[in-house]
Formats: sequence, C-alpha cells, structure tokens
Amino acid sequence: MGRTVSRFLGRQRIVALDSGALIALSREDVNAAALVAQLRRFGATMVVPAPVLAEVLRGTSRDALVHRVLRVFDAEKPTTAAAARAAGNLLGQSRSDAKRTVDALIIATAVEHGATAVVTQDARDFTALAPRGFAVLGL
Repeated sequence: MGRTVSRFLGRQRIVALDSGALIALSREDVNAAALVAQLRRFGATMVVPAPVLAEVLRGTSRDALVHRVLRVFDAEKPTTAAAARAAGNLLGQSRSDAKRTVDALIIATAVEHGATAVVTQDARDFTALAPRGFAVLGL
C-alpha cells in the first residue's frame, strides 16, 4: 500500500475526506483508519470540504462521533463561489447530472484548498468527476 499511496500524493500532500470516509472513520472502520494512517505517515494533511458536513451532520447525538473525527483533523474547508463554478464545470465535462452535484462540490472545494486526492467509498462516481491529476483513493 505504501508505494500506491506515495504515488497518488502530489507535492502538496493534501488529501480530502468525503462523507463515506468521514463516517467510516467515525465508526472506527479498520480499513479507513489504516489508509488515513498510511497517508499521514507519508506527510499528508487531511481536509474536509464543507459539503461533506451537510452530508453527514444531522443535528443529533450521533453527530458526536463525526465531531470527534473532525477535531482530530481540524481541517474543515469552506466552499466558495469559484469552487461552485468549478463544480459545475466538472459536472458538464463529465456529462453528469445534478445527482452528482455534492460530489462535484467536494472535489472542487478540495482542489481549491490544494488537495491532490480524495478518500472515498464512492470511487466510481468520484473518478468520473475528478479533474486530470486528481487521485481518487477508494476504501
């Protein structure tokens, strides 16, 4: 796994977590924890794009598990109008419909904040949307 992870990381070494990855980490999923640990050993910094928060937080006591993971990374990143426009471009270029809007916003927000990869449980959809040079690391 080490060579694979190092190959996907760019010089920036910033990796976004999508909602599936964040939920997996909050449930202490062994595979998700191992991948994130490997990424961190290679010097990666994790970021959480704002649209991920809308997908995972529900204002209930279950949010506590997600907040625990968020505190570890302290890396919530806002989505700007420029990222929203970029997300629209990703949707157009991939010929995706509006159902993929949140995924496109996650990628565009991540890219705007320097990420070169995303950790996801939805690798197929993210791969279809990802710009050239942006790695999709599936769980």
